[in-house]
Amino acid sequence: MHIQPSILLNKLAQLTMNSTIYSTRDRSIRIMNNFLDVLSQWTRTFPYDFRNTDMITQLEETLKKINSYEPTLQSATHHIKKKLLSKLKALENYEEYIRQLNTKALNNHTHMALITDIINECPTPILFAQQLTHIELDRLKPIGAEELIQYYIMKLSLEEAQAHPTRASNNEARASNNKSLEIVHDKKLTFCLETYVQWFNRLTSFVTTEIVKHTQKRLRIRLISYFIDAAYECFCLHNFNSMFGIIGGLNMQPVKRLKRTWEKIESNKLEQLEQYMNVSKNFANYRLIFKSAKEEAEKYGWTVDKIVIPFTSLVLQDVYFIKTHSKDNTVSGGINLKKYDSMAKFISEEFVQCKQSKCSFERNDVIINYITTSPTFNENSLMLASFECEPPATSNEKEKWTMLQATIYTSS
Repeated sequence: MHIQPSILLNKLAQLTMNSTIYSTRDRSIRIMNNFLDVLSQWTRTFPYDFRNTDMITQLEETLKKINSYEPTLQSATHHIKKKLLSKLKALENYEEYIRQLNTKALNNHTHMALITDIINECPTPILFAQQLTHIELDRLKPIGAEELIQYYIMKLSLEEAQAHPTRASNNEARASNNKSLEIVHDKKLTFCLETYVQWFNRLTSFVTTEIVKHTQKRLRIRLISYFIDAAYECFCLHNFNSMFGIIGGLNMQPVKRLKRTWEKIESNKLEQLEQYMNVSKNFANYRLIFKSAKEEAEKYGWTVDKIVIPFTSLVLQDVYFIKTHSKDNTVSGGINLKKYDSMAKFISEEFVQCKQSKCSFERNDVIINYITTSPTFNENSLMLASFECEPPATSNEKEKWTMLQATIYTSS
């Protein structure tokens, strides 16, 4: 955050090499081993820092210098490079998978998608919850810890630019004219976190669409009950992100307003789950159950089916809070290490550890394909479909319906 990765790598390499000039061979080897330990930790924890040609080239040149100086370290340098390239290749494969998935979703606007529903594809809520957990882990694991840090850097930069557009332009001009400027905002090279946030939004939209696309009340009742049970199964699996996504979909206005449909729903289970979504005392109920689930997973060494998938929006909110409620620098002008230690500890304990989650239940790609590629309605279409299910009942709803009808007439 305070120095570009390429500048940091260059400084560390120079410091290491300079330290060996007047040292004995044994001491030089110890110095280089320490440097390799740092590199190993860096490439494991923040591999996406190396996702550009300059960084990879710089790393390779540094490792070559170490090998030429001390051939006995070749095994260690080879291991670092091999592990890093493996992680970067896995990221490329994941991004290609997401690209293909998005293309398929865009082209999947078929009539069949409007007359079928999730129950036809996935008959039981527990099976649905299990497939959601596979999807969550597919998207959670590629996210680098650095992406959470970059998230709020970009957010703060955007807020600053919106609040002071002239100042932001001047800062950009100064930065472009000063090649040695070290306090920078790193160029974002990965978008796994954004993909994960988009998935959460899609799940919410998916749940709402699946319900309101049916004009028959009995089908809507069946689907709402199905999703409530699925949210409960997600809760039991400690897949909290999907639980929040499903309940968010049930609470969207196009579904929430369907009073005649909700009259037939047994809502005790939903009310119980909504207690964990209560925002009072900063999500105190959720934080308690999340802590308990994580402690259980840690107790059993994150063995298979000890799953904990956090509500990621709250993780991002907490990271942002840490950033904005303490200063970057100390009174004397140094870096506020206590703040960054607190942030690193939080990201590690609340997010990175959860990436160890593993599930043993069977993956069903047909169901996953339906969940991730079936078309979802936009905001206006959801409301129109909702009014088709149950006509507008209040003056506000009638006004909304008239406005939406006018929009359709104008665009046709």
